[in-house]
Amino acid sequence: MKSHRQHHLLALASAAAIFVAACGDDSESSTTAPATAAPAATTAPEPTASPATAAPETTAAPETTAAPETTVAAIEGDLIGVFEIAAGACDGTVVTGSYFRMIQGGGTVDGPFVPNSDSPCAADQSYSLLEPGTDGGMATGRHQPSPDPAFDATNKATAAAIVAPVKFFGTAFAVATDEASDPPTLTAADGAISGQVPSWTAYYAGLVFNQGAPKPDGSLPGLTSEAVTGTIDPATGEFVIEWMSQIIGGPFDTFTGVWHIEGTFTPE
Repeated sequence: MKSHRQHHLLALASAAAIFVAACGDDSESSTTAPATAAPAATTAPEPTASPATAAPETTAAPETTAAPETTVAAIEGDLIGVFEIAAGACDGTVVTGSYFRMIQGGGTVDGPFVPNSDSPCAADQSYSLLEPGTDGGMATGRHQPSPDPAFDATNKATAAAIVAPVKFFGTAFAVATDEASDPPTLTAADGAISGQVPSWTAYYAGLVFNQGAPKPDGSLPGLTSEAVTGTIDPATGEFVIEWMSQIIGGPFDTFTGVWHIEGTFTPE
């Protein structure tokens, strides 16, 4: 009886153990670790575009207005105006500018020349230097007559419009263009000057000497058959003119005056 009961208790205990074991297995198999959610992928922020910097506008250089061309009229044809005299100067044996020389009677274009004891050109006193007068030089197309009287109380010549009086052997001579004959007329062609100065007159020591080329009567006595010759720059008016004129009468009879004038021509 006792064995049967013990046997029954053992069976109950075994069943209980099996039940507990089964419950344990079921619980263990059904319990799942909570899933850990993967962190959401972080989307990299889209790069923010730098604000576009507008290129500075290019300032166009201001248009340069071309200076109007200045047309310089060429100096040609009849020269009406003033042949402004460049003052004569000596530098050793070199003479520049305007001057007067005198060739002795019986001489040639090469001399001999009369020395002027009052000349500042120590190397060659045959040069009497000329300086511009109150008009600046010789006018063409009109006269520049001598004042009246033509000499002062000491016989010094008073004309001073064309050239300043020039001291010559202790007494000054002067120049004018007398109204008794035609005024100077000069012409330019291709840079060459030609023409005549029949009224060119020298006043010296109370005496009057025509030094025109040609003479008022149209003659050319002496050492040349030409009147006025020279050159001129058609653009600038710079000129050089020369002529020779024989002296008639007085202490210098048959001597020849040589006139060399240079400077700038100014049209009127």
